[in-house]
Amino acid sequence: MTERGSKKNLTFQDGTVLDDGTVDRIVSEVEDAVLSGRATGTFPRKGRPSLSGRSAASPHVAFRVTSELRDEAEDVARRMGLTISALAREALEEYVKKAG
Repeated sequence: MTERGSKKNLTFQDGTVLDDGTVDRIVSEVEDAVLSGRATGTFPRKGRPSLSGRSAASPHVAFRVTSELRDEAEDVARRMGLTISALAREALEEYVKKAG
């Protein structure tokens, strides 16, 4: 374990140095905010937008496949410029539309 203060300081591109004093100040500010109730402890939610067009989470569908099918699907998705999830979603939409 490295002793505190023996590590190199981190310097950001704007020249700000993150040294032990700065870290102590930041931790103290966060502790004060949490203890006083000014901090909620939550962070802005990021990620993909809901497919349903609302703020609700999109439903999930999961199923198992062989490793060979997974590898083939990844290759197809890569060639099409898609994620494997987008490929599976498109395939399921097409199947359901045809079976409709």
